[in-house]
Order: sequence, then structure tokens, then C-alpha cells
Amino acid sequence: MATEVGNRTHLQDTNQRGLTGQSVAIQLRDIEKRFDSVPAVRGLSLEINNGELLVLLGPSGCGKTTTLNMLAGLERPSSGQILFGDRVVNDLPPEERDIAMVFQSIALYPHLNVRENIGFALRTQKVSKPIVAQRTAEVAATLGLSAFLDRKITQLSGGQRQRVAIAKALVRRPALFLLDEPFSSLDAELRRQMRSELIRIHREVETTMVFVTHDQEEAMAIADRIGVMNEGQLVQLGPPLDLYQAPRNAWVARFIGSHPINFMQATLTGDGNLLELLPGGLWTVPAPGDLLAAIRSQTDDSTGLIGVRPEYLRLFPEDASVADGAKAEVYTRQILGTDILYEVRIGETVLRAVTPIIDLYESGQRVQLSVDWQHAFVFDPVSEQCIYPVPSEP
Repeated sequence: MATEVGNRTHLQDTNQRGLTGQSVAIQLRDIEKRFDSVPAVRGLSLEINNGELLVLLGPSGCGKTTTLNMLAGLERPSSGQILFGDRVVNDLPPEERDIAMVFQSIALYPHLNVRENIGFALRTQKVSKPIVAQRTAEVAATLGLSAFLDRKITQLSGGQRQRVAIAKALVRRPALFLLDEPFSSLDAELRRQMRSELIRIHREVETTMVFVTHDQEEAMAIADRIGVMNEGQLVQLGPPLDLYQAPRNAWVARFIGSHPINFMQATLTGDGNLLELLPGGLWTVPAPGDLLAAIRSQTDDSTGLIGVRPEYLRLFPEDASVADGAKAEVYTRQILGTDILYEVRIGETVLRAVTPIIDLYESGQRVQLSVDWQHAFVFDPVSEQCIYPVPSEP
């Protein structure tokens, strides 16, 4: 018990220092995790700041949950170091790490009421009854559960149960709060509500949080920073808008975004000042000089993979005067509330464009399509690394 208390005090002191200075709470140094000979996490180095909400994002099997389990002490790294503050915790058991976890499956006791569920962990730690009652009331108020304290778990909605699970973890006042896809079993409306709740809770309790999800929309909505993982590696780390506006490679560009990004194999033509976006000369356009220079200088055959998000492909009526426009046909459309997602065809190529709902076109209608070059990316066609605009260092 003395070891646990000592470690907890150290971690809480470290966390308090971070609230004013964004100091580093947790470091992962060259972490490797293998199950038999199969690598699950490879060469992961990451610093988590005090008081931030970091999201680990990636597809199933990318290593994000394994990373979370190593932070929790449920898995031990095959190599590398995990530091909480300045202390290596590779061999420290979960109960001595001052962490709390919330999982996808809600671990609540159905025979206990809300009050008893929230205070359960404190009671098992022999915390005095007045302190248990005080902390339970505080965390219940923070999560909007004060009116439900005497209800059984079976009398609550799915969203209310998830809030109880979060309250049960927060009541311990952990230095590190780990969440493993906690909202994935909720319906769409409840997920949106719980995201807002989590942002508010994080702002109020100022606890370091690591949140794992495969849902990029969820990650973009809640994160201070996002660590994108793929095949056991950290591919890119940064604030949500940085990942959206400056992906380091084509994989991140594909993965981040509500609608799939458009990719076009492009070739410099003539004297190198024009760009053929589609084969057969269906769309040849002028492009910014620095974009053309990037293709000339970093690819061997004057080709590049152009990436344009749907909101930066512009649709115009067929008879509009558009200098760099291409003739296209509306293939499908989806009404998205204030926006419309169009699929348009140029020859055999289908591209996506998102426009305000006032720009209304019918399926089969002829239109013109142009690119907003200020928001275009160029990727190396072989490595798929972004070469324009040049990404900043992580």
C-alpha cells in the first residue's frame, strides 16, 4: 500500500505541474510489442503532455489498443521504455500506475445503484465514507448524474450507463485516464452527445486522457492531438486540423476526412507548365508554379499523385466560363443537410465534389469541374509521401 500511495502522489504532482506548462506526463521510447513472432507495435516513440486529450486513431489491428494496454500495465513491452514522469514503469503492475480505464463493454454492477457503482473503487481502497460520499457527489454533478444516484443500472439508458462508467473511473482522480472505444456500442445520436460530454469533462477535470478509436470523425471532434497508427507504427502525430490539411502521406489523406479524397495520376506536359490530370488529354490545366516545381524536382518521370478533397473540387454550370474546367456529368448525388455530395464522371473516371445545397444539379446533368489549387496535395507516386506542400516535421 505504501508503494501505491507513493507512486500516486508522484504522478499527481507531475500532472499538476503540467496544467500550467504542458510538460510531458508520459513517454514511450522505441516501444516494440510482439506476440510470438508477430509484431503488434513497432518502434513507437511518443510523448503525451500533461492534461491533454490524445487520441490514438487507426484501423482494426493497427496496434492502438495494444499500446493502450501497455500504458495500463495489462501488456508488457517486448522492448523499449514507458515512463510516467521520470519513472520507468515497464514492470509496474496496473494497480500501482494511478490509471483508470473505460472499455467498450460497460463494466457496471447491475445489483448496485448508481451511487454504489461510482463509489465502489473507493470503498475497496478503504477510503472513509464521508470522502466517498463527497467525491461521488462531485463526479455525479460533473457528469449530470445527480438525479440518478439512487437508480439501479437496469433503469438507465445506454448513454447514462456510459456516463456512470466514466464517473466510476473519474472518482478515483487518476493521473491517467484511458478510454478504449467507449462509445462504439452507442447509437449515432448518443455518440455525439457523449463526445460533447467528454470534451466538457476533460476541460473541467484537467486529467491526462488517452482515447482509442477507429472512427476518424470521433477523433477529429474530441482530440487535442491525434496519433494516427497503421500496421503497428505511428504514421503521423498532430492537432486534428494539421492532419486534415497537411497529411504526411497518401494513406493519412485517405484515412482522415468525412468523404474519400480524390486522387488523380498527373503528368507534366509540353514545356512542363501544364498538368494532365486524366489520361487521354481529358483534363489538362495550368497549376501553381511551386506545385509544378515540386513534381519536376522530386519525381523521375514528371508524374505525381494529385490529391484533392471533395470540398475543393468546384462544380459550375456547363455553359459557365471556367478557364481550367473539365466537362463532366453528374453521376449520383447525396443530400447531406446543408451540403450535397456529388459523384461526377469524366470519361471513365469518377470524382467526388461537395457543394453547398444551393448549388443544385440533377443526375445526368452536364457540368464543369475545377480544382481549388490552394488546397491540393501532391504525393510521390511510388512512396506516396507528400511532396507538396512540404509537410512540417512531427
